Amino acid sequence: MRKRQLTSFGVAVKKALLEKRISQKEFCQVYNIPENRLSEILYGDRPGKKYREKIAEILDIDQELVAS
Repeated sequence: MRKRQLTSFGVAVKKALLEKRISQKEFCQVYNIPENRLSEILYGDRPGKKYREKIAEILDIDQELVAS
């Protein structure tokens, strides 16, 4: 069984959440983002165009990673 790999955007999101000391679940609840959609975006299962820019803006993530 192969383990799923985070995208570069996913790594940046995880780091930002750690720095802010907030869990993915809490983040999703506060900003009204479906938990499964965030996970799919972090692992590259879905592009998540609707939420990707919102996530990057909230967490102050480099726009270059948003496009990748």
